[in-house]
Amino acid sequence: MEKFEKLLDYLKQVEYLGYTVAMLRWEMDTVASKKSYDYLIDVSTKYEIESFRLTQSNEYIELIEDVANSDEFNKLNEMQKHYLSSLKKDFYKMKNVPEEFYKGYCELRNKSLNSWVEAKEKNDYEIFKPYLIQIISETKKLYNYIYPDSTNLYDCMLNDYEEGIKSEQIDKLFTDLKEQIIPIIRNLKVNNEEKLDKKYTDEELVNFGKFLLEYIGFDNTRGALGIYTHGYTMKLNNNDVRITFSNDNDITDICSTIIHEGGHGIFEQNIDESLAKFYTYDIDKIALHESQSRFFENILGRNINFWKPIYNDVKEQLNLDIPIEDFVKMFNNARPSNIRTKADELTYCMHIIIRYELERAIFNGDVDFDKLPQMWNEKYKEYLGLDISNDAEGILQDMHWSEGAFGYFPSYLLGSIFDGMLLETINEKLGKVDQMLEQGRIREITKFLNENIHKYGGVYNINEVAKRVCGKELEVDGIVKYFNNKYGNIEK
Repeated sequence: MEKFEKLLDYLKQVEYLGYTVAMLRWEMDTVASKKSYDYLIDVSTKYEIESFRLTQSNEYIELIEDVANSDEFNKLNEMQKHYLSSLKKDFYKMKNVPEEFYKGYCELRNKSLNSWVEAKEKNDYEIFKPYLIQIISETKKLYNYIYPDSTNLYDCMLNDYEEGIKSEQIDKLFTDLKEQIIPIIRNLKVNNEEKLDKKYTDEELVNFGKFLLEYIGFDNTRGALGIYTHGYTMKLNNNDVRITFSNDNDITDICSTIIHEGGHGIFEQNIDESLAKFYTYDIDKIALHESQSRFFENILGRNINFWKPIYNDVKEQLNLDIPIEDFVKMFNNARPSNIRTKADELTYCMHIIIRYELERAIFNGDVDFDKLPQMWNEKYKEYLGLDISNDAEGILQDMHWSEGAFGYFPSYLLGSIFDGMLLETINEKLGKVDQMLEQGRIREITKFLNENIHKYGGVYNINEVAKRVCGKELEVDGIVKYFNNKYGNIEK
């Protein structure tokens, strides 16, 4: 396997650069002073460009072709063959992107993200607006370089996050879902019980987070936790998976975020070692990844049976003095709310549909950026009956657009749709989920996901995984049934 080993050695160079870039972003997000941002952006951009050069060099594509055209290719497993083909495809996809443009785009993404943080803190869309306009313009240019013959750039963006997904399929799924859950939302019996507002130190929450993560199957010896304004998971490599969450005094939101990001982290930690060697390729189909984080957060973590085996420990660590029924009720208080990341699992669907519809409008050229916050607010009024009072709780609440991550949001809801199917499958193949959770057997569920989904990384997209694991294509019936059973008194 001499040719294959040469390719892996080359990929190691790219891995080291990627690790450095990720570490610099982690530093900016968690511990670096704001005065250091410009310097860190310069350093990060330097390494991103070095990585770009390595993955666009003649030597790189020759190494890929040497393996693909040799007898060694037949000795690779099917997953490795898939990723070798993906490396080749990605090379030719990016070869038309000018280096100088890409350098400027990397700088812009970092500056835009930092501008978003400032704008959100100051509750002022005008701070972020120039960067948003610029990042949208430059993202269009990027995709025109990558897909020069495309007539639908937004479909190209969707395809980058989940290969094989197009707006036509999303339109059908989201329309079917919207038609069936809006009546449930409008007929909700709203529980006005307030959230549990308690203050904890960052250290207390990190320690509790480690406890919760270990319980669901995350390996804390191969990860780290940090406090940031927005929860996310960052993989530096299979043995270094970083998770952030916000210390916002809302303990149910903190628990949900930790469990959600833990789902991402468990996925990352359990990708097959033969695939982990392909560090440069994005081995995480996003919709599939989101299905795992949301399955842990919602299907498992909002179930009272999830908490029964550990609630005494939870009460002790969080200094709580409330019955488990009251604690869990806070996770399942379905009612329209302004903030996506704090939304219940039912109304969350509409948050994603709103963003999807706005993204389509943006890339169809139907948006006046001075009026974008107004468009946002009008959709919240139409779909959820909410009045948005400020930018921080409206147009500025998500970081995704600041990084140029257009086409990402639909992945969240595609993941939830798959989760309804996955719940039915696990109930049939493994045993009743309620009973397994009550008996503290959550690791058996995690193992099932490891073996049937996680180890394959991004070999299969979410359409293919639905067929492989659930025996049918993506459909909304399972998640609608779940929502009706839990929140509705409306017959399907």
